[in-house]
Amino acid sequence: MSGLIAVFNESESSEDLDPLIEKVKFRGKRCDCEIIEENCSMTFLSGNQKEEDNGLPLAVDGYLMFSGEEGKTIQGAEGLEHFCKIMKKEGLSCFDNIEGEFALAFSDGSGSCLVARDPLGVKPLYYARKDDTLYIASEIKALIDLDSKIKEVPPGCYYDRKKGWVKYYHLPPVGGKSKLSLAEAEEKMRYLLALAVEERISGVEGLGVYLSGGLDSSVVAALAAEISEEPIFTYTVGVKGSRDIEYAAMVADRIGSDHHVYTYGLDEMMKVLPDVIYHLESFDCAYVRSSIPNFIAARQAAADGRRVMLTGEGSDEMFAGYSYLKSLDSEEEIVSEIEGFFRNLSRTGLQRVDRMNAAHGLECRVPFLKLSLLEMVREFPLDWKLREEKAEPVDKWILRRAFEKEIGAKVAWREKQQFDQGSGSAGMLEAVAEEEISDSEYAAEAESAPVPVRNKEELYYFRIFRQFYPESVLPLVGRWGKTG
Repeated sequence: MSGLIAVFNESESSEDLDPLIEKVKFRGKRCDCEIIEENCSMTFLSGNQKEEDNGLPLAVDGYLMFSGEEGKTIQGAEGLEHFCKIMKKEGLSCFDNIEGEFALAFSDGSGSCLVARDPLGVKPLYYARKDDTLYIASEIKALIDLDSKIKEVPPGCYYDRKKGWVKYYHLPPVGGKSKLSLAEAEEKMRYLLALAVEERISGVEGLGVYLSGGLDSSVVAALAAEISEEPIFTYTVGVKGSRDIEYAAMVADRIGSDHHVYTYGLDEMMKVLPDVIYHLESFDCAYVRSSIPNFIAARQAAADGRRVMLTGEGSDEMFAGYSYLKSLDSEEEIVSEIEGFFRNLSRTGLQRVDRMNAAHGLECRVPFLKLSLLEMVREFPLDWKLREEKAEPVDKWILRRAFEKEIGAKVAWREKQQFDQGSGSAGMLEAVAEEEISDSEYAAEAESAPVPVRNKEELYYFRIFRQFYPESVLPLVGRWGKTG
């Protein structure tokens, strides 16, 4: 499922959802829920055109997952029914046992409403209040016409009319003491990541995997290929001759995937740029740059009939994968940055993943962010993530070691590159902005802008952003940079 719209009214009148749905209809087909209260309206949007109304008082974007008897995993339609049953039986304590990537709205007929978001904010969710009505939506754009303040639903929270927003999940701190040896840690990490991939592809029709040829996507693709009974579909995009295309081809050949490559140039980047910014709901330079290849890859996957995609997102934040961390002076600074990554992740990398896929009616799942895996990795010594070897530290050291056999040494020890760098598009739009915007224009507009606009390229994007969004949504825009 690829979207959620809900309205809860304090009075006994329901609201028309159509104006909100119209703004995000690209996320999928409308599927209505059972309405058992007159003051509640909710629906979910599905990228699966065969999806039908679920007959439950529950709307979900994403998927819910539970551990059943004898280790059985409960998910899909069965997972939705299971949630409704345990909500009636256990109440809000059921969130202690839910896994998955989700945003949901639920009504049990008692006059109460429940809204909840997954622990890390993989699935987006926003809300606005107007008079006595609470509006819930998967994207900011759906709520703009209400002319009310829009806020992000905090990750790992649920809402109850009587209690307000309640935090039900807290990430353990980075740098706790792991009780595992290095060998034990590698083995358990491999097991949990393979399990995460298996859980996210179980029962899925129309599966695809984004394969950049970097470490993270290659590991996910290799595991998916090993688990799947049929050859998986992998997708790579980039400028002709880019390193991503070269490395992804090596991995695809190694794992035997049905590999698809699409090349593009500056003209196509300029053509899709307004759509990228509109869907991304951001003008941040780093995120717009990396969203362009994401958008083009998702478009190609959707055209091929893919419905659910896997990505390697989240690994950089878990395993200290960003290159600037190597230049920091102390372990405390690095740990502080990692903590900052996860505070901001729902507004940065995860927002990019969701919006670029949802723009084409796709759902994208994130195996690295399985909670038990993430919690374990956060306890690893920093030296297992950022390892001093030879002249320069090696990022994601333990992950590279653990999966070198599956993806090959050349890919496993490939230097980290941002998506726009590996795809070959870095610098192309910077040159356009440099030509379009004079130094004096930049100085004047940057000074008068209501938020920092850090360079000409970002100003170029900000000009487009302002065509779609009012100034009131600027506090919701995530920014890339040192978090500490």
